[in-house]
Amino acid sequence: MFVNIKIAGIVLRLNAQQELLLTSELMPFFVGDSEEPDVTVRVSFDWGDADILRSKPVGRDRLLIYYREGGSCYCQLDGGTRPAIAQTKYTPDFSKIQCTINTEEYDVPQKHVHQILRMLPIRQILLSKNVLFFHASQVLYERKGILFSAPSGTGKTTQARLWQQYRNAKIICNDRTLLRKGGGQWMTHGYPYDGSEPVGSNSSHPLACIVLLEQGSENKLVRLKPAKAITRLMRQAVIDGWDLASQQKALELIAAVFEDVPVYALCCTISAQAVTVLEKSLQKEGIIHGKSI
Repeated sequence: MFVNIKIAGIVLRLNAQQELLLTSELMPFFVGDSEEPDVTVRVSFDWGDADILRSKPVGRDRLLIYYREGGSCYCQLDGGTRPAIAQTKYTPDFSKIQCTINTEEYDVPQKHVHQILRMLPIRQILLSKNVLFFHASQVLYERKGILFSAPSGTGKTTQARLWQQYRNAKIICNDRTLLRKGGGQWMTHGYPYDGSEPVGSNSSHPLACIVLLEQGSENKLVRLKPAKAITRLMRQAVIDGWDLASQQKALELIAAVFEDVPVYALCCTISAQAVTVLEKSLQKEGIIHGKSI
């Protein structure tokens, strides 16, 4: 059987001989059989399909260890003191992807799609399709997406909630937001793994602006020039830091965002005034009209 999941307009097809299960968190991202896949992943539950890797890792993140060997790329879900829990083998262009799950290391075979997606190099797959991945909260206001991006603990979710409270904005993402250009404009997209308080929205909206936050005793807003802002925004992009090609691709896409979308720095308090300061500037520049959705 196969299951189609659409993330940021990209259709991923997971194809397996056994049944694959969908949980409620992924249902908003599920699309029917009529959607043609952009990326197909063959899923195997036979650990004999996995390759024995002899090279040293080239990188790692919180879940996966990455390898390059024999012209192919690999990532493995580390089993700690046990053997690897899963291995994904893929070509550099992601035209061929196979995820092999080590069922011997599970009491119950991992057939849930949300678990399998975590075994894939999902950031690299999306980036190959020109999708930018940010640590950012997003609100929908006047049918446009406003992104609040900052290091964890700075208050991006708090600012989103202030807009919800004082301007009736709708929260689309709490911690992770995807951007992709389509139809000549940058669009915002939700992501199923949205931090500790996931919203689970798969809606897409034109991007109005990006707001880089910092805490302060008063509210001040400055529109940033690309030369000053690109490094700050790059820090909030979710990329594989060990992969120079991914860094370069993300940098090029972020530079393209600056050509089309205003980016601001907001020094802010937790107050209605923080909303007003940003709103007035967006009104002045004609980005919004200041009417609640």
